[in-house]
Amino acid sequence: MTVPAAPDGRPRLLMVMPYRQFVRKAQAAGFWVGAIWDPALESPDYLDDVRELADLYVTADFGDQELLRETLRAVAREHDASLIYHLGREETMVGAYEVAEELGTGLNPVTAIRLLADKQAMRELLAARGLSPVAFEAAPARGDVPDAVRRIGLPAVVKPTALAGSRGVFLWREPADRVPWTALLDQYGHDGPFLVEEYLRGPEYSVETLTRDGHHHVVGITEKLLGPPPLFVEVGHVHPAPLPPERREAVEELTREFLTACGYRFGPAHTEVIWTERGPRIVESQARLGGDRIPRLVELATGLDIEQAVFTQLAGASFDPPPATAAATVRFFTFPPGRVDAIHGPEEVAGLPYVDELNIRLGPGDTVPAVRDSKSRHGHVIVSGATPEEARTRCAQVLAAIEAVVDGTPVRADGGTGVLRTPA
Repeated sequence: MTVPAAPDGRPRLLMVMPYRQFVRKAQAAGFWVGAIWDPALESPDYLDDVRELADLYVTADFGDQELLRETLRAVAREHDASLIYHLGREETMVGAYEVAEELGTGLNPVTAIRLLADKQAMRELLAARGLSPVAFEAAPARGDVPDAVRRIGLPAVVKPTALAGSRGVFLWREPADRVPWTALLDQYGHDGPFLVEEYLRGPEYSVETLTRDGHHHVVGITEKLLGPPPLFVEVGHVHPAPLPPERREAVEELTREFLTACGYRFGPAHTEVIWTERGPRIVESQARLGGDRIPRLVELATGLDIEQAVFTQLAGASFDPPPATAAATVRFFTFPPGRVDAIHGPEEVAGLPYVDELNIRLGPGDTVPAVRDSKSRHGHVIVSGATPEEARTRCAQVLAAIEAVVDGTPVRADGGTGVLRTPA
């Protein structure tokens, strides 16, 4: 892939909602970087950093899709953008790629991005190709969901087709679940459309890939840890996933076939797969890097900065994913709702040599929100080890050493009560 250079010798990369590290790493790979952001989507301090880092900084209301398109067209033309690229949230990806395709500055056909951004379109593609068969039915509005659930059969998974971050994904186990499901949707103000799918039972993984010229490199497979139903909030990840070779190969092969069927040509993808008694089944996929600090887990396990690799590949460098030589896990804190009286243990834990990151979003006097999606979790810790088993064991010890006192009741980060345990 060759990217044309601008008059100053640097290819001009116009990015929609690039995070700070994306700006830095794209510039390190030799790109001029223009950043377009909606100021409502991040804190002023964060966006001040983006403004200072980027060669160009422009704001737009992403809630107005046509305004975003017009802004992209005008900025790309005025600054002679070589490429338009979007690695952020899925809600605005399709519009950005429509403009990129129109101007001849895209890295992927917009059809590929639509298939990865729209859960129903993805299911229809898989059904047409005979890949990863899953029973499903579209439900345009809330009122259509109960009949769709009845036809699919209980238990069934109901998910909004265009929301991300586990928002609104719900397991219907009995007809009475319509009441809590409706209450959940009211919190998001979402009325449809939805996808109703058969409930896939089995361990869940995500496949981290980097694609160049339609060739899909598997960087690694991550094991997912989910919270209790009826929600599907992720509470942790382990990289690399401890998988037998034949299962790993089957998951990798299915992911490559799927991305090829979508027509995906360049960039990272984060594809979620459940291993069922019938083999691997795709849950969904996104044309971006995995969230939940998965890129950091990959770096700790393999030494690969997958974010940097996106831009070095874009600049024309060759790529060969290194094997994992260690392991890492992230666990998210989910304390019970209430008022925080005290937090114990973070100082001792933060100094441990195998603790890479520790972030607790709560402090004395704060109100603990209920966890309903990935954005409402209460912090995280990243722990490394020589193997997945060692990383998990160390992480369990760390969780047992952190305690929040909520409404007078001590609750450890591992969900237990009693005396705090000191990690070895």
